[in-house]
Order: sequence, then structure tokens, then C-alpha cells
Amino acid sequence: MYVVVVGAGEVGVYITRLLTDPKHQLKNMEVAVIDVDSDRLDEIQTRVNANLIHGSGSHPAVLLEAEINRADLLVAVTSNDEVNLIASLYARNQGVSKTIVRIEASEFKAESDNEDFFLGPLGPNLVFDPDEDTAKEIAELLGAWGAEELALLCDGEVAIMGVTLSEDAEFCGQTLSAIGDQYEPEWSFLVAALQRDGETVIPRSDETLLSGDRLWLVIKKSERSNVLESLGFKKKKHRRVLLMGGGRTAEFLAKELVKMRFREVTLIEQNEVRAAKLASRLDGVDVVNGDISDAQFLSNEIDAGKYDAAVALTGKDEANVLASMYAKSLGVERTMAILHRLKLLKLMDSAGVDSALSPVTASANRVLSYVHEVDDVATFLGADQNFEVAELEVETDSLAASRTLKELGLPKEALVGAYVREGEARIGRGTSQLFPGDHVLLIARPETLESLTGFFHADSKES
Repeated sequence: MYVVVVGAGEVGVYITRLLTDPKHQLKNMEVAVIDVDSDRLDEIQTRVNANLIHGSGSHPAVLLEAEINRADLLVAVTSNDEVNLIASLYARNQGVSKTIVRIEASEFKAESDNEDFFLGPLGPNLVFDPDEDTAKEIAELLGAWGAEELALLCDGEVAIMGVTLSEDAEFCGQTLSAIGDQYEPEWSFLVAALQRDGETVIPRSDETLLSGDRLWLVIKKSERSNVLESLGFKKKKHRRVLLMGGGRTAEFLAKELVKMRFREVTLIEQNEVRAAKLASRLDGVDVVNGDISDAQFLSNEIDAGKYDAAVALTGKDEANVLASMYAKSLGVERTMAILHRLKLLKLMDSAGVDSALSPVTASANRVLSYVHEVDDVATFLGADQNFEVAELEVETDSLAASRTLKELGLPKEALVGAYVREGEARIGRGTSQLFPGDHVLLIARPETLESLTGFFHADSKES
């Protein structure tokens, strides 16, 4: 598969690294990266395994140099909407069947589904916005109280959810087989991966869950609240949320939380003019002009401790981390911080921040999910990429067709977490029988994932 990426910013580089890293490939990937900044290309030369091309992605000669005419996919992720759209339009004219475009202008996004007006049949196949994607991810987390990480797969029918097991959870001290017995005959979830003492494994049925374990669960979307309650996270229908920072992500999130009918949404913005604009267009949100780095302001004027959750969303990572830590010290139950530098994500557990999210990874997972529709690529990365989840279709005459999961004999470091048949999600068990057309979530360590896809492909069946 040949992919042309226009834009060598953080999103473009991260997507390129995932596509070209052998650990994350289910099939061979070749990538070309275009950027107008030659210094940026020099900077990333040792970080990506790709053909780097200097120039504007809106210039036909540059796209031809990138051999756009043989590409299977174009991903245009510069910070310039017009460049992204022109690159997509030229790629479609050159026969590229799939294009993914980053767009921030609301005027463009509002017309992106209007085929008659928005570039017609040559319009992009997928339009995304990193800030909007991040806001939706945060809203999903706040709606699943207690979850630290959440991704919806299989058209939203199945959730991958990361949680930390507390000592008062009813599952604590039980083996996975004993937990499974409680949910016979139809399971609503399973433990896909477990992290303990810094090591991540795909656990077997005799594993005993302990307080402090980080779990990644595969759950039917309809069962999220019930499973979280079993894990010790009590339902709260009317929550107060404090948004610290008033950028684009905060604005998207505030609107989403109002739709979700949160009891109280307060947004703090330091710039007085920006705060006034937000106040005029965010109905149901209390917008306050202030500095989130001012501890006295947070404790006395805002009374941050009264909120159930606090989310720090400024463009400064350090300010987000410090504000989240201070909010936690004031009594806020759940804190979240937006981080733009991916290296800082691993430090958040020790900083006392419950969830750390990145616009880069939110967009990358969105793009990877769509790339999967073009070719086999892992659609979700978790646990610092120590395991992966891939969506695969069971093909006719494959090894998996008409066999139970037990008969299939997957190795112990892999499992089918769930499968979707005719729109209905089901949790994978040893007795589950797969049929052609089923969509499965295959969970495995990165280095083994590629070899396991053959179980589900007809052309890999042993003669």
C-alpha cells in the first residue's frame, strides 16, 4: 500500500511513524511525506521511514514528484485547510481512491457532507479536526465515569476502555474465569489486556485481578455503565465540570457537555476578548475570565474543589499538568490534561492526573480506523503500544470461517475480544462460532499481529 502524507507536523509525523513501523503493519506500507518547510524535513529525517519531499502539497509538480498517481491513499494534515483540500482534489483527479483531509474551518466542515456543493464526487472521503476529535474523546470519557481511556470500534458497537482497578471493586481478588462464570451465558465484557508493575500482558483465565491493576476491557457499548459500576465507579447523572482553557477544543467540549446535560459547565479563559466571544456563543456555559495558573483564583474565586471533574485544555502542557494537579489537591475527583508533546504522556500517572489525552493520538486513531477500510492496519493502539487491536472481516474459506474460537487455536498472546454479526456486538468466548462476514476485534502484541491475520483471510488458508 502506498500512502502520501501532506504535512510534516506532529499529526503527520505520528501517522507516518505508525504506518511505517513494522510493529504496527499488517501489510507492507510505503509512505511519502510532503512539507513546505525544509528545516522540518531535516529534523524528522531520522524519525520516519519515508520518502521526504520539499514543497507545497497544493502544487501539482510536488504531488507528481511524490508519485501521487500510484497512491492508494492521500492524508492531508497541514494546518492550512485550502492546501489540504487542493491536495485532495488533485489526488482524486489522479485516480487516488481514498483521501483523508484535516479541516478546521467550520464553514468547510458544515458543507463537507453536501456532495452537490462540496467538490462533488471528488470531495475527500473523510474530514477530521484534531481539536474536535479530542473534545469528543474527552466527552466520551466523562460520560463513562471512571474510564481513563476509551475508544469506540466496530461502528461504535464495541468499546475498548482502560480503567484502574480499585480495592473496593467487586472483581478485585477474583480470577478471570470466576468473573466470567458470573456472566454466563452471555458475557458483556472481557479483560483484553492487563498492566501490572509496568508490564502489559494479555491475561489468561487463571489470572487473579489485584488492586492497582490497569485493565483494558472490551465491552458492548450498551453495557459500559453497568461494567463501570461493577468496577466500583458509581453512576453520577448530574456532574459539575470545570474546563480550564478556552481554545477550540474547550469550545467543542463545552457544547458537547451541554448536549449531554451535565449539571454545571464552567469554562475559564485568560484572554478577556476571547472569553467575551465564548460567553456570547456558549449557551448554558458559565464563562469566567481568569488565569488557571493562579492557585488563589482557582481555590477562592472558582472554588475548583466543588467540581466532579476538571479538564485542562490550554496550548501549554506544563500549565495543563500543574492546573490538573492543583485541582486534584482541592478535591476534584477526576482530572484530565491535554498534552501536545507525546513524551509527557508516560509521566502522567506519577503526576496524579487521571487521564492525559493528545490531539495527535486522537486524530491518529481516527485516521488509522479509516485506513483499515482501505487495507489491514491496526485500528487502536494502547498501553504505550504494547498491544494492538485490529478490525478484521472473516472471509469465506478462511481458517476462522465456521469454527469456534477454541477450535481456531489462536496462540495465548492473542484473543478475539469481540465480533459483530448483522450489527449486533458479541463478546468473544471459546464457544463462539465465527461465520463469513463477521467483523472481529483481534487483540495481540504488535510483533505477532501480522502473522495472526492469516486465520481470517481466505488466501492464507492451508491447503
